Amino acid sequence: MFFSAMIELTEEFWQDADLLTFEKVRVELRDLIKYTVDEGGKRNPIDTNLADEVLMVQEGKAMYAAYDFEDYKLKVNRYIELNRDNVAIYKLRNNIPLTALDYESLEKVFTGELGTAEDYKREFKDTPFGLLVRKVAKLEVEAANQAFSEFINDQSLTQAQIVFVKKVIDYIVQNGYIDNVAELTKPPFDKPQSFIKLFDGSKQKKLVDVVNQIKENAVQIVSGD
Repeated sequence: MFFSAMIELTEEFWQDADLLTFEKVRVELRDLIKYTVDEGGKRNPIDTNLADEVLMVQEGKAMYAAYDFEDYKLKVNRYIELNRDNVAIYKLRNNIPLTALDYESLEKVFTGELGTAEDYKREFKDTPFGLLVRKVAKLEVEAANQAFSEFINDQSLTQAQIVFVKKVIDYIVQNGYIDNVAELTKPPFDKPQSFIKLFDGSKQKKLVDVVNQIKENAVQIVSGD
């Protein structure tokens, strides 16, 4: 279908058109150029000297949301990946609780520099900054091993118990934390033996405490040095 059949290029059209509409016009007219007729066998070049009229200058204000072509979630994920040694992100990767200043630095980036508080809520709901960073940046293997050192160094553990603990460590390293300890009774932790059957009450409590503390370290705010 020809472009003229879809849109009437009236004076009102040009006044109301936006950037995306102009781009559509450009693309569709480009496909029609091959149908133009050159009656004289030669086209004379047409020189133009056009200048844009500046209607308004405004600084310090974000562009309209319609023209923010980069997805907010992608910007946040990329920031975390490219700034893994940022103090707050480093602490979260290494299971170290944040201070108020650390938290404020993340808040400034996520709801001030990369977008707004509304952007954050739309993409991540009520997820705390620390858990979001931990989910993206993961937890360092050394930090996970340190957290579970009591189990790793426990000579009384059976082979099946050791395998289970390592499975928990691997999961947390890859996912940053375990959201709910009830997950320990579900896949991938329920085979070949369940958590309940593998450990007595005392060891179950210790393991649950470690899992909960790792998550808590990404949420709690501690006093500075």
